[in-house]
Amino acid sequence: MLFIFHILDVPLMTHTPFFRACVLLLGLSAPLAIHAAPTDPLIGTWKVVDERTGTYLSDIVIRRHSATEQYSAVIVKMYPSAKEAAPTLCTACSGTLKNQPIIGMEVLTGLKMLSQNEEFGQGVWINPYDGYKYSLNARLSKTGKMLSINAKNPSNNSFRNMTWIRL
Repeated sequence: MLFIFHILDVPLMTHTPFFRACVLLLGLSAPLAIHAAPTDPLIGTWKVVDERTGTYLSDIVIRRHSATEQYSAVIVKMYPSAKEAAPTLCTACSGTLKNQPIIGMEVLTGLKMLSQNEEFGQGVWINPYDGYKYSLNARLSKTGKMLSINAKNPSNNSFRNMTWIRL
């Protein structure tokens, strides 16, 4: 690239004080721009807590799809219970998820922000323990460290409540 400038007899401006000052300002302002960018309240890793026993069930990673503005989550770790080992395959699932590995499984889809950073809904949760699909609504705590989940299975009208804790 420098060779092209020399051939065209264009003076290089990389050694001028003005150029150096611009580079310095750009370098110093980049962290400020990154820090000022708004953070998404759900994106990240969360620990799923069983509402009945208070034990950890799994760790999930939530991400947001930029095209649809919807959230999804995959399981990255399963915890064993006091009575049995953590399941590795979704034996209770149906369709294409039947007998698929639970680690890496997308268990949350379609979740949307309903109000400014607090209320979320219209999601679908697949419970890898029983294979049921639940419609899901969630509320983020004021601190942003806990997510209260209310899930309803439309086929049998059963409910599940979960707490997810930000890691």
